[in-house]
Amino acid sequence: MVDPNEHEVAAMRTAGDMAGQYIDAIGCTDMARWSEPDWHSFIEVICGAYVEALLAQQSAINSAVAKVQGRAG
Repeated sequence: MVDPNEHEVAAMRTAGDMAGQYIDAIGCTDMARWSEPDWHSFIEVICGAYVEALLAQQSAINSAVAKVQGRAG
């Protein structure tokens, strides 16, 4: 990603944290020994966490804008 914005960087941090938790959960830091399902799950965790973090940020922004504009969030 070229020149990520602050929201993307925050989402990457979240995804990285989730990736670390996944690695801890499977108990194997040697990625060369991972099975295909391990890899699929790892990618799913990273991509899912990244997207969910961006969506959560957008939801918070939308709520803040609605509050400023006097609408219910």
